[in-house]
Amino acid sequence: MKSEERFFHCGDFLRETLASELREIRAAVDGVPWASSFSLEVRGRLLEHQAAYNEALEREFLRRGWEAQPLLRSKPNLKGDFRKGLVFVEVQFGNSSTLYRDYYKFQYGHAHGLLSLAVLIVPVEPSAFFPTRPRSVGNMAEFALADRCLTVLPIRVPTMLIGLMHGG
Repeated sequence: MKSEERFFHCGDFLRETLASELREIRAAVDGVPWASSFSLEVRGRLLEHQAAYNEALEREFLRRGWEAQPLLRSKPNLKGDFRKGLVFVEVQFGNSSTLYRDYYKFQYGHAHGLLSLAVLIVPVEPSAFFPTRPRSVGNMAEFALADRCLTVLPIRVPTMLIGLMHGG
């Protein structure tokens, strides 16, 4: 699927060191098609919208050898979506307030040497990305808000922000 990306607190050396993982992340995102009403069948159940995209992205990351549901800490429960080495990925289709929980996880993981690069994947424009679900996406986490937060908040974790785009 089409996407845009932005890096925060991430120098050229880190990007070069993690070039293989960055290629795999981009390939996983590119491997999931966008559809105005996205659905996926899983073990006889039809998943739609966010649940279907979460499942499709999980399949793409697992196919590339990424760990699913990596645990940073058990109490409090700080779990991500995917990890490979020191690259930690969160896919966020939840309420915009969930971004702050993700930032906390990134900060915790980085401070404790559990990640070198955090990756946050969100839609660019939720109402266009999920056009058949306009009421449920009113306060969804999205690229512009995540970008503003990562620019303004004192979060100094190397982060790659990926915005999923509708169309194409």
